[in-house]
Amino acid sequence: MKKIKVQLDFNITKKTHSLYHSFFNNPPEGVEYVKSEFAGINDKTYSTIGKIYKKIIKTFPFVSRFHQAFNDILRKDSGADLIYFSMHAGNSKKPFIIDYEHAYNFIGPDELQNMKKKKKIIKMLNNSGLKRLLPINEEALKSFNLFFGDQIKKKQEVVYPTININKDIIKDVKKEKIIISIGSSNITLDKAFYIKGGYETLKAFERLAKKYPDYNFMIVSRIPKEISFKHQKNLIVLDVLPQKELWQIMNKSLIFVQPNYHAPTMAYLEAMFFRLPIITYDCWANGEYVNEKNGILIKPIELNHINMHNVPIYNQETIKKIKENAKENAKKIEKEIINLINHPKLIKKMGDHGFKEVTRGKFSIEKRNEKLLKIYKEALNNGF
Repeated sequence: MKKIKVQLDFNITKKTHSLYHSFFNNPPEGVEYVKSEFAGINDKTYSTIGKIYKKIIKTFPFVSRFHQAFNDILRKDSGADLIYFSMHAGNSKKPFIIDYEHAYNFIGPDELQNMKKKKKIIKMLNNSGLKRLLPINEEALKSFNLFFGDQIKKKQEVVYPTININKDIIKDVKKEKIIISIGSSNITLDKAFYIKGGYETLKAFERLAKKYPDYNFMIVSRIPKEISFKHQKNLIVLDVLPQKELWQIMNKSLIFVQPNYHAPTMAYLEAMFFRLPIITYDCWANGEYVNEKNGILIKPIELNHINMHNVPIYNQETIKKIKENAKENAKKIEKEIINLINHPKLIKKMGDHGFKEVTRGKFSIEKRNEKLLKIYKEALNNGF
């Protein structure tokens, strides 16, 4: 039987976000994925053309308005049956679908008052070639509806991210007294450390390292140079690690801490796979991934970073508030870590439930592939 060929389009980039690794490694049965390629762009020309493009944008800012049009023109025809646009609204003569994290994947924050631009996006999203919209969680769908209202008539279906990790990595490994927190490998800006709750976690770990000298408190993240902390033998700070090395550490850890100010984060799925209870904030979509069965949701001091369109906004003022609230939020994180340390059976119970969710449940590749295969077949049969 002929396979369905799906072309994943990330625009012109060298790096594929970790959200999509499992698409290529574990596709639905009868589906083949290929990545979009663009005329004139390859490993040799990528950097040079990128530098030229940045100079053009700097000199002629209006050119950025045509960025997506350039991508659509340069995209090569791979012979795919269906185009899958990742976190952006592309266009194609072939049937296509689009996933998104929130409404601003379709329009820049600086264009919100541009009604002409908004009408253009609405027209594109009502294009008969667009077969399905795939919000990656319920909060994403809420954001879309708040911004576009009832002006888009397309069917939508939440498809949660999944993760692909070989089960061989979890064989015969003894858990050690390691409490681990990690940052982002996809975002290198300093603000990512604050958005992931790294600052308050570091403060909590400083105090806990003194109280529990037989535990190791580990942060794997790029830490902004402006941050100073007390170096202790059992407070371990590492830069971003190769994925396999990070997984080996997570595999022998006890508790995962990432008080992130919004989901999704692939780290939650990794933590579940390695049977780690998750400590995070009750913010935005985090509650869709973490609950009382697989972790702990902490109510942080209100940040008011979710705007009228249900989009998390991180400007200088927001980062300033995160820093100001860090001391009090750190105490909440510390309290919940101590609670888990004192209840080892709860650690195991939460860890087992998380593992079940990513291997057989809501976040499993099997469940995602069932959804995607149905969506692809309906799209190619003009189903809505």
